[in-house]
Amino acid sequence: MNDTLYKTSDRELLKSIAGVDTGFHKPEVVLDGLTDEQALMKQSGLPHSIADIVAHMWYWQEFFNRAAREGFSGFPEHADEGWPKVGPGEWEAVRDRFLASVEATQGLAMTCGKLDDRLLPEGFPIPFWERESLGSGLLHGAVHSAHHLGQVVLLRQLMGLWPPAAGSMTW
Repeated sequence: MNDTLYKTSDRELLKSIAGVDTGFHKPEVVLDGLTDEQALMKQSGLPHSIADIVAHMWYWQEFFNRAAREGFSGFPEHADEGWPKVGPGEWEAVRDRFLASVEATQGLAMTCGKLDDRLLPEGFPIPFWERESLGSGLLHGAVHSAHHLGQVVLLRQLMGLWPPAAGSMTW
């Protein structure tokens, strides 16, 4: 085990990345204007709808937020636990929970007094997270969400639902 943890000493940078203030569309812009039916639609045999992806982002963003607030509480036993099911009429609540989790990450970036503490308890066997601090966990959650927000943009483009009402970058 490598005892050197990844550190995130620049709180403003962590807050900025968590809020996608880095040249990408903000999450609320990417998700703006989608109806329940549009968010739940699966395109051309693809495995996930926009709502599925947003629920997945919320799950992991909140996973890292909870670790920063309360400490690490374990890893899901199965991958599908990280893909909460979204049913008809649930889109708005899922979207709002995800956006709240992003806001919570930004708050934790500025207020958590233990960002440089180890994410995993000693001896917990997740080798790919052995160097993670609580702060780098928040950062990884935000980068994970940015990855999936790109998928949402692509799905919206395939559905003819892009750009959103707020507009889009054109270059």
